[in-house]
Amino acid sequence: MKKLFAFLFAVFALAVITVSCSKIVKDKVTGLVDEINDSVLVARIDGSKVNFDIREASFTNGAVMYGDSVIIHYIGDLSKKRALAETVYLIERPGVIVEIKENEIDSTAELQTRPASPDQVKAIDKLIEAAKKQEKN
Repeated sequence: MKKLFAFLFAVFALAVITVSCSKIVKDKVTGLVDEINDSVLVARIDGSKVNFDIREASFTNGAVMYGDSVIIHYIGDLSKKRALAETVYLIERPGVIVEIKENEIDSTAELQTRPASPDQVKAIDKLIEAAKKQEKN
């Protein structure tokens, strides 16, 4: 009788391990950051939005903001539009080099900058709020 219970337990344990391991998918994906806060990063991937839990994630190659391109190493199934992020890697944008010659500088001219879009302002405000929360902790 003990052998039968031990055998049934072993079969049950093997079935549970097999089923649970088959649901865990480790992969990586490239996307565009649509929204980010303390615990969730929403990325646009192939035209659809996916929520990544970033509470335990590590970030590499810089701070991530709205509009950035990222590579996300995750655990989960993207078809459910939810996954657990392990690592978020910022894809760098090439910088713009402007060469200014000394005799071309007009120090009396008005400085002209491009105004931020409402989405950019919203993203910057969220980043500032998150930084203030981090500072308090």
